[in-house]
Parts: sequence; C-alpha cells; structure tokens
Amino acid sequence: MLAVSICYVNALNGTFQFDDYNVIVNNPSVHSWAGWAEGLSTGIRPLLKFSYTLNWTMGTGVIGFHLTNLLIHLTNAYLVYRLTQAFMQQQWQQDEFRQVPIFVALLFAVHPIYTEAVTYICGRSISLMTLFYLAGLLAYISGRMQQNSVKVYGVTPLFFVMALGVKETAVTFPLALLLWEYACGGKWKRALMPQWPSWLALILGALVFLFSDSYLAHMERSAQLNSLQGNLANQVAAFSYLMRQWALPLWLNIDPDLPLQNDFSAILLPSIFLLALLLLMVTCWRVRPWISFALAWTMLQLIPLHLFLPRIDIANDRQMYLAGWPLSLALCIELRLWSDGTKSQIFAALLLLGLTTLTILRNQDYASEIDLWEDTVMKSPGKARVHNNLGYAYLLAHHNDEARREFATALQLDPNFFKAHYNLYRLDEEISSR
Repeated sequence: MLAVSICYVNALNGTFQFDDYNVIVNNPSVHSWAGWAEGLSTGIRPLLKFSYTLNWTMGTGVIGFHLTNLLIHLTNAYLVYRLTQAFMQQQWQQDEFRQVPIFVALLFAVHPIYTEAVTYICGRSISLMTLFYLAGLLAYISGRMQQNSVKVYGVTPLFFVMALGVKETAVTFPLALLLWEYACGGKWKRALMPQWPSWLALILGALVFLFSDSYLAHMERSAQLNSLQGNLANQVAAFSYLMRQWALPLWLNIDPDLPLQNDFSAILLPSIFLLALLLLMVTCWRVRPWISFALAWTMLQLIPLHLFLPRIDIANDRQMYLAGWPLSLALCIELRLWSDGTKSQIFAALLLLGLTTLTILRNQDYASEIDLWEDTVMKSPGKARVHNNLGYAYLLAHHNDEARREFATALQLDPNFFKAHYNLYRLDEEISSR
C-alpha cells in the first residue's frame, strides 16, 4: 500500500485523456444505470462499463476514477504476491526464499510500464480484467491444493467469465491454467479434468462473441487489416518491443510509432530474439522452470491473441500488465540464487527505488493532455496521429498557433489523414467566428 501510494499519489491530479472522452465522458451509456442496462443487449465489455457507471454515478469526478484504478492495481499486487507464494511452494520450501514473493509484488506495484494501465483511466480495461484473471488462477491453485471442488469447479470459471466481461483478451485463461500445471510439475492431461468448466466457459463465451453484432463487426474490420503472415510478423515485432519496454522502461509511450509489417524481411533482429527466448524456454524447463514459466506466460499473453484478429495499434505498454509479472518472478528468484541475502536485498532496494522514481516521473506526463502528447511527439515524431492529437489538445486550450503547426505536421506526414484536415478546418472556423 505504501509503495503504490508513493508511486501514484501524483496521478490523482491527472485529467481525462484521449479515449477517456469517447468511452466515458461523452458516452451516455455509462452516465446512468438505465443507460448501462440499455447497452447490455448491443454493447461489449459490460463489467468494464459497470465500473465506469459506478464511478460516474458516485459523483466523485475524475479523482474517483483514479482512486478506483489505484485500488484495482493494489489488489493485483496482492494477487501477484499470493501467486508467487504458491509458485514458490511448488518449487522449494527453503527459508532463504521467503522474501521472494514480497519483492515480486513490489516490483509489480512500482514498475513504470504499468502506469498506462493505472494512470490512464481507460487502461482499466486491462487492469480490471487482470484482477479477475489472476483471482481465477489463484482460486484454481488453492482449490487444487485444498481439494476444494467449489473453488475449482465454481469460483475459478466464475472469475474467468467476469474477466471476459471486462475484456475479451481473457480468452487465454484456460491455457494459463495448463501452463501453471505444467510449470509446477503436473501433467497437463490429468489437469484437463478439473479445468473442464473453464474450457466450457471459453466455448460459451466464443458463441456469445460470434452471435454479437458488435463483436462480429469488430472482427470483420480486424480481419481486413493484414494477412496471417503480416499479423505474425507484427506480433513478433510487438513482442520484442514490449520486452524491451519492460526491461528498460525509459521510453514509455502511449502511442508508439511501430511500422506495419507485411512479412519478416524487416524484423530480423526481433525474430532472432524470439527464437533465442524460445530456445532458452525449452532448455530451462527441467533445471529452471521459473524462467520457462515466465517466458511461456509472456508469449501466451502477447503473441497468439492477435494473429487472426489484429489490432490497429501494434503494441501498447499496457499489454505488459498481465504479461509481465512472471518476469519479475524469474528475476527475483535468479537474483536470490546468484547472491546472498544481503546483496540481493540491496540490489532489490536500489531497483525498486529506480523504478519508483521512473513511475513518479511518468505520471507527471498525465497531468494534462498537452503534457501527455508533447511527450508522445518527442518519442513518435513520425506519426501523424500523434501530432494531430497534440494539435487537438492545443486547440482545446486555445493555443491556436501551436495547434495549426501540429495539424500541418500531421498532414505533411499523412496527406490523407482526414482528422487533421477536419481539425484544421475547425480551427479556421473558430478563428473566423471571433
């Protein structure tokens, strides 16, 4: 609690940003419970919208949304702590590893790559989904250890369904259960029997998606974006980018300028990087299962999801929110194995101090829309949408000269970018009406 408070106290002053306006501020379906209920038949992500409606109707303003996001993040840090405890119990009972779970949870709590899922209000889609996802995994593990049928057959699939109700990328949950069993020395064939309710929930969820007009329209648009080979190339490039962001979070970017790939010709290094990690994962299964588990979990969450249904945005930092915590697990275990207790504590303390500082600094970028998009323009100077968004932020603040400059830059980068054309026309109309 102290770590989260220190890292995110300056996030409470942040404003609504970017998609927050479309999803929350200008969306009447989350402004009342009647609107939320009316949207159940045609909308998507009902539990996510439930949380938005709850915050909106409480009347606490933007700070209420931020406090809810912090509470979700704190809960997830606790779930990471409990899951790490369970993983360690499967591997060792030695007393010298007793501090690993708290270090892993602290790394999760303070890592700056997670700010996009915490400080950016719309990032709640991934953080709230992660809460139900990890809670379901913990219910399954404790149910298996305690031979509690209610947890295994009831609570686990219930949390899975709730995760799907927040964000459909939770479909990987049954595979995550298999991965946990295999990483902890179990047999996946034997594990399928207690997992059948989750697989049934996956099938039923898939049917709901297929018979939903909203989801079908989304899937049709997504399927037209690229070929299967191009999608795979994009996912490989995105995986390499996000792993770098996690390991060296010095260039956090809400809108990274990653080029669209149609084949593997331009991503030789990311491909080699992925193949090297796959080889490391295979060779470590017996001797260092925590490394293999971390790599397999991260690949599961980042690569397969968008092969057939790609995203317009190739990668966002918030994708690491669910994917990254086992990397901290592997790091802390290796740190403890390679150094004595005092040295590992000093290194962990310095690492936590550095990450906390970076998180506090990153949260300052969310103080206003202008601050956020000025930072993004510095990191993605060749992306038309970024300049348009900064121009729009200037337009709202009546910084007309700066707004015109950014709209012109966006059109230089992409002459067909219609939003920049419209915003430039809107700027001229506003000036002429005065």
